[in-house]
Amino acid sequence: MADSDAFGERHGAGFLHAILDRFRRSAGVPATASDDLSAELAPLFHALDAVEAGAGEVRATALRRAGAIAEEAQAEIEQILSDAREQAEAERVAAIEAGRRAADAEAQAIEAGALREAEEIGRIGRARIAPLVAEVLRCVEASPR
Repeated sequence: MADSDAFGERHGAGFLHAILDRFRRSAGVPATASDDLSAELAPLFHALDAVEAGAGEVRATALRRAGAIAEEAQAEIEQILSDAREQAEAERVAAIEAGRRAADAEAQAIEAGALREAEEIGRIGRARIAPLVAEVLRCVEASPR
């Protein structure tokens, strides 16, 4: 209100008379106590101007605090995102390492299986050689010279 027209000028004299009559009746003041509305209401409107200025200061303080809270929240969001990126990278590295370990274990199992199979083939082969050699020798001995 401080930088605008007086409250009475904005709302009309009839409005002011109604307000004053209400105050006068409740305070027991005769209605004809003062005919100069401006002089009678000036202290009230000055007090209202002070209240409005105080409200403006409260609003400005609230806006500054809201801005600070928003900045803090943004910083916290950025930190959370940074932490999440780091954790995701760590999880990715751990998953790759786990995959490598699983692949190594599988390769070792395949290699061990192949070695067992090769040993079995060698054992079977050695077991067959003696009878085959004996058969060849018998055939050679039985053949006419």
